[in-house]
Amino acid sequence: MNFNYLTGNFGIEISAKEISELDLDTEQTLKNLWHEHELLVIRDMDLDTQAFVRFCSLFGELQQNYFFFQGHSEGYPQVAKIIKEPGEKKNTGGIWHHDQGYYSNPVKGIALYGIDIPSKGGDTLFTSSTLAYGSLSTVMQQLVGSLNVIHTTELMLKKQPLKKSVEGKDGDDSSIERALKLMPLESAIHPAVCKNSVTGKPFLYLNRTTTSQFEGMTCDESMGLLNYLFQHIEKPEFNCRVQWCPGTLVIWNNHQVLHYAVNDYNQRRELHRVHFSAEKPIKYYK
Repeated sequence: MNFNYLTGNFGIEISAKEISELDLDTEQTLKNLWHEHELLVIRDMDLDTQAFVRFCSLFGELQQNYFFFQGHSEGYPQVAKIIKEPGEKKNTGGIWHHDQGYYSNPVKGIALYGIDIPSKGGDTLFTSSTLAYGSLSTVMQQLVGSLNVIHTTELMLKKQPLKKSVEGKDGDDSSIERALKLMPLESAIHPAVCKNSVTGKPFLYLNRTTTSQFEGMTCDESMGLLNYLFQHIEKPEFNCRVQWCPGTLVIWNNHQVLHYAVNDYNQRRELHRVHFSAEKPIKYYK
């Protein structure tokens, strides 16, 4: 299968022509590429909702998506719509994060499909915590590898205080604020360093949106090392940037890759999203 590298480190781009005949060998190749490169960008796909669901199901069992309240595709509760209308100033995901770390079994895979794309702007940034872990010193790897981290929605809610949206009609809440108000308090403890169950590659499993502290430490005691690791993961040398077009399908490993939605546009933007393969992260033993 022919593909192009997105960066010198991770992520690949594939043309839909390469998978026009989706036989068993092609399906396995796609899955192998996803495990190895962590981020797949497939260009020029032509998918209705049914085809989108069927294609993403090749990578794992689809999960219900509870966070997005901008709507779900009719008849397909697994498919969430992510919509930003002209004039809305806030967007969804405008901070480095991975999803569902506050669950015992966070989804391993996320897929986004471009429906309505601004003429400019609206890119998504990705960063590999696998690369970030690999660049740490041996001593730091051993230190962090001995720790567990607490992920919680409480931290997420504290960072985004709930208030009335001035952009909404008649003082209505924005879709993001409605989602946050309905979000339950969830928390989970995971190893700070985990491994891919297929490749065995180790990666840092923490992010500034939901990781509150190390297990057994106070928040104050944890913050110095956590802030260092957050900044380390977010370094440009571990990043890649995806520019959207209608028909672009992006699939990434949510355990190993963090993402950031760039809010630099004022046109309508609509993406459809599914989650798959809810799995408990596995501790890495060096």
